[in-house]
Amino acid sequence: MAEQVQSILERMVPPLKDLRNRGLFSPDEIRSIVERRRRSEYLLQRRSAARKSDYLRYIEEEILLEKLRKLRKEKVLTDRRNERMSRHADGDFSDDSDGDDDNAATKRKHAYQTSGPGDSHILSHIHFLYQRTLKKFHYPLDILLNYANFSKEHKSFHMLGRIYAEGLQHHPREDGLWIEAASFEYFGYVAQDYENGNEANAKVVGSSIRNARVLMQRGLRINKTSKELWLQHFALELHYVQKLRGRREILELGDGSNDSEDDEDTAQDEKETSSLLPCQIIFKNAIKANPNDIQFRLRFVEACGMFPQTKQLEGHIMESVTRDFGESVEGWVARISYAEEGMQNGEKRNMGFLSKVMDDVDEHSGDEEQSEGRPAKKARIESESEISEDPALELLHEALEAVPTPKMYLECSRFLQLRIQRLLDEGQSSDEDKDEGLSHLIGTDEDAKVAAKRHSGLLEELYQNAKEKNISSTNLALDQVEYLCNERQYQKAEELLSNAADSSAAGGNNDARLWLRWAELSQQMMEDAEASSISDMAPPSSSPIRILRRALKCTPIHERQSYTLILTDLMRHLMAQSSSSLKTKNELHALFQKLILISQGSRYSIPNVNKRRLLANNDGDEDSDEGVGDDKVNLAVTFVAYLKYTMLHDDKDAIQSIYTSVLYHSNYGKSCTGKTEEELISMKDFFDTCLQFELANRTNHSSAATVSSSGDSRKKKKEKKKARKMRLCQMYEVAIGFFESGGGFWRKVVDEYQKGLDDVKYGFQ
Repeated sequence: MAEQVQSILERMVPPLKDLRNRGLFSPDEIRSIVERRRRSEYLLQRRSAARKSDYLRYIEEEILLEKLRKLRKEKVLTDRRNERMSRHADGDFSDDSDGDDDNAATKRKHAYQTSGPGDSHILSHIHFLYQRTLKKFHYPLDILLNYANFSKEHKSFHMLGRIYAEGLQHHPREDGLWIEAASFEYFGYVAQDYENGNEANAKVVGSSIRNARVLMQRGLRINKTSKELWLQHFALELHYVQKLRGRREILELGDGSNDSEDDEDTAQDEKETSSLLPCQIIFKNAIKANPNDIQFRLRFVEACGMFPQTKQLEGHIMESVTRDFGESVEGWVARISYAEEGMQNGEKRNMGFLSKVMDDVDEHSGDEEQSEGRPAKKARIESESEISEDPALELLHEALEAVPTPKMYLECSRFLQLRIQRLLDEGQSSDEDKDEGLSHLIGTDEDAKVAAKRHSGLLEELYQNAKEKNISSTNLALDQVEYLCNERQYQKAEELLSNAADSSAAGGNNDARLWLRWAELSQQMMEDAEASSISDMAPPSSSPIRILRRALKCTPIHERQSYTLILTDLMRHLMAQSSSSLKTKNELHALFQKLILISQGSRYSIPNVNKRRLLANNDGDEDSDEGVGDDKVNLAVTFVAYLKYTMLHDDKDAIQSIYTSVLYHSNYGKSCTGKTEEELISMKDFFDTCLQFELANRTNHSSAATVSSSGDSRKKKKEKKKARKMRLCQMYEVAIGFFESGGGFWRKVVDEYQKGLDDVKYGFQ
């Protein structure tokens, strides 16, 4: 082991001498470097199992040493340059004079060497360490990527090819590694003197589309279904097409041919078709490997949007979407969104390095747009006297006829509502803030508000069409309710929710979202009727409490999720009443007992969510309408609210029965398992409220004991005091056990409760 270490250190002697002789490091620093390297080498050569951290620490120290060498060399060169300039300013040109041969030889002997073997020594040593690390630990991916990044950062491009080759041999299933290697082969690197900053003769070398294609194809043979590899191979060919177009454009700038315009257009179309043929082939093979993923195909459209003059290729991709997904909602949504985006952008794409738009391309692109059924330029739309046809709306009507399902109607409804909202925002904005991307939605004789009203008519027609065809779902009904509320048609919205909730309950597929939204709307109508000065403001047909009571009867208790949502919302409304009667207290107590029963399974305790989000956002399968999705209620919030309500309206025994049921008679208060941070914060509030109540009750009893009559026996007082102390200790112990199950994140809370427990046990009270 010692011989190997000594051999490695002896090979470092010439470059280290060079660094010392040139003044980059002092003799003491050189000795320190050697000692540090010796210690590190012995750690790498030890007989016990080698540790990866020793290798990485050694590499990190050498990287820092290389940074220091660069700074030292830059400082030395700057000082010598300033010294030479000062001598020239004083008129001393002795360094530039032509003396005799002996003087010239002496000057050359004592001249400072700007480069030497020490400059590349540290980098070579780091590469040597990386190679040893990779071989020792069988080419781990993290170290391999760090090695590649190090080589890029320090311009060691000659090593990158070897790094990627070795990495792909050991990790052929890593998509990113194939992409990195192909990218390096295609884009190459800029060769120049980075050490001296000489960029005069810089040029790109190593760029090879052939090698990049070979790597991509090899990667796809191994990873046939890799979506990222297919997309990057597609983007690689588009990069190459743009490179050829740029060359052709530069070469044809001085070409003064007198061919006719039609011949030029025909030749241009032929060139576009032939250059994009490899991209079409790649896309065809990609969808064969992943035939049922429409989002995968739309990512190809996004890739085309990053390059100019790809309308024909985008059309080819969208044709495949139409052909293979003509009966799916996702396919129609993709086509409508694509048409809308084309109209909004006016077919202007990012030109990249081709910043100049050719006039002849603009002239023949108009005919191509019309042939593809896509909108014309924005300037052309504004110059027309009548509103041009809207391809997105045409596709929308075709989609409703082809796929008349609730999900299709919902997507079309959301599309129209999005347009209406954008037009309304446009109508309220100033002239300086006008959005030019909405010009295709507004006719020449219209403003934004009129256009929004026209789209509102289309939306109402869509809802009426769904009603006539008996197409309904929970999400579609909730979406229509939101539209009616935005239009302040509350009575229609209430009637719609009432009918939908009754139909849902009668059909055996009771959905809690309908009842909750109905109760929320009823509460909103009551508040508006009280606050409004208009006498004809109609109140709701039923109060929120009645609606939720009815919903609770219609919902079976085995549907825990829906039942819990309705039950907690009903308790919230009952506790919010201004007056508290005995009947209300009894009802709340019965609901609380049901909530304790439901909370036995901790997996049903999930964080509370915004009711609007709960009701509006359910993007699951619209045809199934399976309840409320994954959103559930935070039971701890309801427990805290009911406890505080009872503290205001009931006696001590009722309060103790509440926290006794939650903490001791239910699994809910046993562990943090299955609860999120919001719910745990609510549970801490519950514990703190219970402890404050017991501490206040203990203090009151202590003060009352000092003024009590002598009739009470001292033994009973002592027993009561002991019982109160035991309750406090037990509550502290439950709180400590609860939050200890949550891990170290709640350590401060556990320590706080532990301190309180010690004060109760060993305090004087």
